[in-house]
Amino acid sequence: MWGVLGLLAAGIILTVTLLVGGANDQPVASEAGDVVDRQDPTVGEPDGAAGDGGEVPRREEPPVKGGGTVDDGSRPGSLGDVVYRSDVAAATAKAYEAVVSVVMPSDAETADWDDIYAIGSGIIFRIEGDTALIVTNHHVASASEELEIVLSNGDKRSAEVIGSDAISDLAVLKIEANGITKAATFGSSDDLQIGEKAIAIGNPLGLGFAHTITQGIVSSTQRSIPVSLSGNGSLDWEMEVIQTDAAINSGNSGGALINIEGDVIGINTMKIAWFGVEGLGFAIPIDLARPVIEELITQGRVSRPYIGIGAVNLADYIEDEPLDLPEDVTAGAVIMTVSGPAKSAGLREYDVIVQLDDTRVRDMIDVRKYLYTQKQIGDPIEVTVYRNGRERSYSFDLGELPE
Repeated sequence: MWGVLGLLAAGIILTVTLLVGGANDQPVASEAGDVVDRQDPTVGEPDGAAGDGGEVPRREEPPVKGGGTVDDGSRPGSLGDVVYRSDVAAATAKAYEAVVSVVMPSDAETADWDDIYAIGSGIIFRIEGDTALIVTNHHVASASEELEIVLSNGDKRSAEVIGSDAISDLAVLKIEANGITKAATFGSSDDLQIGEKAIAIGNPLGLGFAHTITQGIVSSTQRSIPVSLSGNGSLDWEMEVIQTDAAINSGNSGGALINIEGDVIGINTMKIAWFGVEGLGFAIPIDLARPVIEELITQGRVSRPYIGIGAVNLADYIEDEPLDLPEDVTAGAVIMTVSGPAKSAGLREYDVIVQLDDTRVRDMIDVRKYLYTQKQIGDPIEVTVYRNGRERSYSFDLGELPE
């Protein structure tokens, strides 16, 4: 079913690409069709887009903005010196100023907020001296070589990407922290309950709708969604996400999903966009995002084990080269390019991977999941393949995924 439903990121439209194991590990498949997962924002802008890099006209004050500092120990409905009439308003006020818009710089004059086109959203989560750190989606951060951040009060700041990772769809940006006093609080996604309230804050469509707040419930705390990272329509990864019916639309990517306490429990990343489908939005659980975020801050990338192959699912194989497989072999991953540890060990193009160590694999989702969740860089691995109708096994040590 997921091959028919288009999984649309809450950005605009440009398919994300991913290397399984670096420059020589490109998955090979047909051009992307209906099956797309997290889709990058377009690299163009509509006429009259984005400002001149100066100050953006101020918007009216948000209706839920508090007049005092949010106190984590405050009673429900009371934040600082402001009493709120609903728990949703109180929760929103705690995270509101920490949610930002991500835009592409432009020399055009900005007439009003509706002229600025947000490619995504982000969350200020840490202030360190003169620097504020923002987490967003990889497909947002990779949409343009230059990015600007628009704060909740309308100020614009140049942003620098300090780390980005396509597989987790996470990126960390930094901006000058002058005047910024509010950072979001990360909560916990591990103890989420089905049916509890979820509130999404982000910038759908454009800055005319910046800081749109939608409310829903948590439908699933750990949904596995097959996605296409390779940009070719072939499902090659599986994301563990929170499912919510809080409305998530184009431009919400990278924004906050918060609980009723106002703590960030997820980072909005995609939705199912299909005729007649409503209320199916997904967010990266914050407890899965935390270690990735920290590694992006310290290393600028995420280190992962590396076989050295580019492969397609056996079901998607369309080349003329005969594979000569036994009739009972109907699943696996066909190697299309080979390098690094795999090449040194003797693996070849058109070998069909059917097993890693003692684990059978049906496709590239299984291959990646096993590598990235069960193995470490330098670990030994045994790869079982079919070649010319015969089963063969090759043992070697995993390398490190190249930059």
